[in-house]
Amino acid sequence: MPVVETAHQQTANTKNQILENARELFAEHGYDGTSIRQLTATLNITPAALYYHFASKNDVLEGLAAKLHDGSDDLLKRISKFDQSPKSMREALSQYYDLLADDIHVFRLVYNDAAIQHSPIGQRLRSQAREFYAYLVGPDPSVEDRMRAAGAVGIIRLSLEQRGVDPDKHREVVVERAFRVMSDV
Repeated sequence: MPVVETAHQQTANTKNQILENARELFAEHGYDGTSIRQLTATLNITPAALYYHFASKNDVLEGLAAKLHDGSDDLLKRISKFDQSPKSMREALSQYYDLLADDIHVFRLVYNDAAIQHSPIGQRLRSQAREFYAYLVGPDPSVEDRMRAAGAVGIIRLSLEQRGVDPDKHREVVVERAFRVMSDV
C-alpha cells in the first residue's frame, strides 16, 4: 500500500474515531458538558491532533451531524416534487423513517440537547424538520392536520428510539401505522 494512501486512511480513521467518541460523550455528558480534553483523552490523542481534523468543538458537532443534515436536504428535495396524494404521503413517511433509522443516535442527540438545538447545525436541522412537517400538514392546515402530522412523526421517531428494536424488521409496520395516523384511517 502506498505511503500516501496509508496516511490518508489513518487520517480518516482518526477523524471517524473522534466523531464516534464525540457521539458517545455528547450523549453521556451533553454538548456543553463535554470538553476538548474529554474528546481527546479517551482516544489517546492530543488536542492539537483533534484540531488537525476539526477547527473547534462545534466543527466536531457539524461533522457528527453532517450525514443527517445532508440526508434531510436530499429528502426535502425529493418530496418537493410530491403531491399530497396518499401514495406520496406514504412514500414521504417511508423515506423519513429511513433517514432517521440511518442516524437515530445523532437525531436523538439533536432532539434531546438544548445546546445542540441552538447551535448552527441544530438550527439548520430544526429548520429542515419544520419543512418536512410543512409538507405533511399541507397548505392551510387545520388543527387536526397538525395533530395527525405530529402523531405520524412521533410514531416514527419514538419507534426508532426504542433500544434493541431492529429498524429493518419493523419498518413496514411503523410506516404503515404512521400513514394511518396521517390519513386518519
